[in-house]
Amino acid sequence: MKKNYLLNTIIGMGFGFPITLLCMTLMSGYSEVIREFLVWMVASALYGLLSGVFFDLKSNLPLPVAIVAHCLGCMTITAGGVAICGYGSSFLSALLRILPVFAVIYVVVYIIAFFLMKNDEKQINQALEKN
Repeated sequence: MKKNYLLNTIIGMGFGFPITLLCMTLMSGYSEVIREFLVWMVASALYGLLSGVFFDLKSNLPLPVAIVAHCLGCMTITAGGVAICGYGSSFLSALLRILPVFAVIYVVVYIIAFFLMKNDEKQINQALEKN
C-alpha cells in the first residue's frame, strides 16, 4: 500500500513539475530560475532513464558493473548540468567538483543493494527449504 503512495507521488511530480514550469514561464516569462529548474528536471529524467536501462530492464550486467556504469552516466549528466548552470568554469571542473560526492553516494548505494540482495536470497532459500 505505501509503495503505491510513493509511486503516485513520484508520478505526480513527473507530470506536475513540467506543467508548473510552463505555467511559471507563461505567467512571468522565461528566467534564469526557470532555466535552472529545467536543466535539473531534464537531468532527473535522464537519471531515471539510465536507471531503467541498467536496473529495470533485466540487464545481463553484473551488479557491480551496472552500478559503476550508472554512476558514470549520472556523473556525466550532473557535470553537464553543473556546467550549463554555470556552477563550474568548465565540464572538467564540474566533474571534479562532484566526484567526491558521487563516490560516497555510490559506495552507500552499493552496500545497501548488496545487503538487500542478501536478504532476498535468504528469504528465497527459506521458502525453497519449506517446499
